[in-house]
Amino acid sequence: MARVLILVAALVPLFGQPIDYSLFDKLAEKAKESAMVNLGPEQLTLLAGLQPKEGGKELAELARTLKGIQVRSFEFDAPGLYDPAAVRAFGEKIKAGGAWNALVSVKEKDGFTEILIRKGADGKADGLLILAAEPKELTLVHIDGVGDLAALARLGGLAGIPRLAATGAAKKKEAPRKAPEKQEE
Repeated sequence: MARVLILVAALVPLFGQPIDYSLFDKLAEKAKESAMVNLGPEQLTLLAGLQPKEGGKELAELARTLKGIQVRSFEFDAPGLYDPAAVRAFGEKIKAGGAWNALVSVKEKDGFTEILIRKGADGKADGLLILAAEPKELTLVHIDGVGDLAALARLGGLAGIPRLAATGAAKKKEAPRKAPEKQEE
């Protein structure tokens, strides 16, 4: 029984372990362009208050479930200004904890993209991590406390967040436009 308690005590921190962004934070100095976003529930609630009533309401509801949004995005002048192996090791370390599972994993000659999801105790997604590496670009997006992935799509158009195009059956088809008819005089 004591061994089981020790094992559980050792594993519990892996599920709630915060992600260490220091590898990415150091890259800002080497990048030609960089963007770093650190939003918690307080900042999202503040943004919600600045939006029109409808959009602000959706953002405020989402802010109650989100623990944070972290974005690190870099563009470099030339390849080789960051270590892709270190970035890949970063992703492998996160997956090794067992809480994160790959939804998408794309390996290319000069880069890779991974989309990972973490499920909470209730079985719903409570974390989303996107890691995209190319020779001259690197991006990390971490959304903690997702809850409902569809809710993220509804944020399109709020606070400068791009709208996601509808796909499949949900996509509204526009009628083809007719050429203007000539008027007889």
